Amino acid sequence: MELRRILPAAAATLLAFSLLATPVYAQRPKTIPSPRPASPGQVKKTPVPPVLAPEIYQVNPTKVNPTTQPNIMILGQHLTPSTKVAVGGRPATTVQAADPNHLLVKLPDNLSNGSYLVEVQNDAGTAVSSDPLVVDGGGTQLSTLQIIAGAGFLLFLMLVMRLARTPGLA
Repeated sequence: MELRRILPAAAATLLAFSLLATPVYAQRPKTIPSPRPASPGQVKKTPVPPVLAPEIYQVNPTKVNPTTQPNIMILGQHLTPSTKVAVGGRPATTVQAADPNHLLVKLPDNLSNGSYLVEVQNDAGTAVSSDPLVVDGGGTQLSTLQIIAGAGFLLFLMLVMRLARTPGLA
């Protein structure tokens, strides 16, 4: 009676061990027959996808300081690494085209303060941004660190003046 219970379990264990011990062979890649050369009259041309005109949806950021942030991101459609970009009529350098919808562009050197239109161009056409790119040198704009340092200095001066007026310290 004990043998009846053990026999099916032993058979299942032996089957499992035999399946684990068997080497697994990778499926061999199927060989693809090489195409026969076509006769001169039957040469097929692969269809070339049509080049579509670029579109600009957004230029990011819209306000830039070229000394601290020399790159802008153009969001649109049909943008490729060969797409030419101009800022205010001056050619810009394409840094990266991650996909057909994003283009990272380095601004032209020596852009003065002002508003500039961004243009993208390929073989199918040209697109101009609806919003201008504002270039701001920001020479007179204080950074957060400068503001905090100035405020701290003013507080220190107030403390010194307060202590100077204290009767027991003078």
